[in-house]
Amino acid sequence: MKTAIIGASGALGRAIFDLLRTDADGHDLVLTSRDLSKLNWADGMTGVEIRTLDLDAPENAASVLADCEQIVFCPILSSSGPNARQLRAHGSSAHLILFSSNNVGIDFESPVYAALRAEEEAVSSLPGGKLAIIRPCMIYGNRNDGNIGRLIGFAERFRGLPLIGAGTARQQPVHYDDLAALTVHILKNQSEPILKVGAGGPDVHQMKDIYRMIADEVSGLVFTVRVPGFILRLCRTIMGQGADLSDAQIRRADADRLQTWPAPEGWQAKISMRDGIRQIAEMR
Repeated sequence: MKTAIIGASGALGRAIFDLLRTDADGHDLVLTSRDLSKLNWADGMTGVEIRTLDLDAPENAASVLADCEQIVFCPILSSSGPNARQLRAHGSSAHLILFSSNNVGIDFESPVYAALRAEEEAVSSLPGGKLAIIRPCMIYGNRNDGNIGRLIGFAERFRGLPLIGAGTARQQPVHYDDLAALTVHILKNQSEPILKVGAGGPDVHQMKDIYRMIADEVSGLVFTVRVPGFILRLCRTIMGQGADLSDAQIRRADADRLQTWPAPEGWQAKISMRDGIRQIAEMR
């Protein structure tokens, strides 16, 4: 089975690669990136081929991936969707897996998620082979994840964590390793032509409790500072700080972010929030 991992240089792509390399079913792996220097770690590995693919040039996808029977697109659906459509237009029947965002089912004000929603609808109508769309909740798992990893780094540097709103919004963050396991599960078990699944962690936590866990796992004293929405608006107006936060984003700070599509049968996330935070805090 020839399986391509698109965006293999990222944390999710690497986690999927590690699972497929040891999978008993056996896979000849194709790793792609627009910058091959980011895949130097895979040079010379048996059964691994490295190819250049720029998702901003979807017209190249069909020729680069023509011989692949399974294709996992790790970048967000807004980038991968046009490439999936090109593959189907050129006759590829490969099993495709694409990643959207759980926020698509929650945030109906943002143009970003409106565009993702439209892309979900577009790829869902593609004939010609199995296709799965995964809506992950907040993804985390390393120092550079932009979510929990960023908060841990902020706590270590400033000894404080700014909490927008009351901190009562419920979250269901999912670890990279659990998301990779879900991907492999779908590759092995999908039977429907189109599959739409959600991916959340095993636990549901209020944001203030996640902050408390971060403070517990970071060495030294860490304070949580609640920042009301009106303070953010005032700072944005007077000082220009937080200008990248819209009023709508501030209003949504206390909105729950729970899984909007059901998880697939036979899969369950395993890495608890506490264990995931501890792993990141121990990374250096």
